[in-house]
Amino acid sequence: MNNLFKLFISALLFSTLFAHKFFISTTDINIKSEEQRAEITIQVFSHDVYLLLENANYKTINVGTEKESDAVDIFFVNYLSDNFTIQDHRWKFIGKEIGLEYTVFFLEIEEFIPASKIVILNSLFMDLYNEQRNIVNFYNGKTIQSASMTNSEPVFSFSVE
Repeated sequence: MNNLFKLFISALLFSTLFAHKFFISTTDINIKSEEQRAEITIQVFSHDVYLLLENANYKTINVGTEKESDAVDIFFVNYLSDNFTIQDHRWKFIGKEIGLEYTVFFLEIEEFIPASKIVILNSLFMDLYNEQRNIVNFYNGKTIQSASMTNSEPVFSFSVE
């Protein structure tokens, strides 16, 4: 019995030491100057998407299938609107792809003429996880800038040249 207890404790400690959860999203903002628009992709872990939906009392059984309710996209648009903003610009929800591991949201800003600074709020999933980190990559021609948003600093200002 004593050896069984030691084995259990060892297994518990081993799994605790080597279990690692990632709380991260990646957003790419690609400026298409000649077309005066911005293409935005937001990649997140699908399990976070399901948790978000479950916390809002949505049934997730049909999410990502043809039977998915239109209310799910409305929920995502509202959630993204509250937690992902680009100052002085409104994005349009193009769609999403929900995979086993990752979910990608597609957004677009038409008639995008950037000012000298672009201020971005990205607080996605920070309401779920204190450790959440949102990486934003800003592509403007040959210039690439990146920022990491956290609960303590969910806003970043990119310079536009």
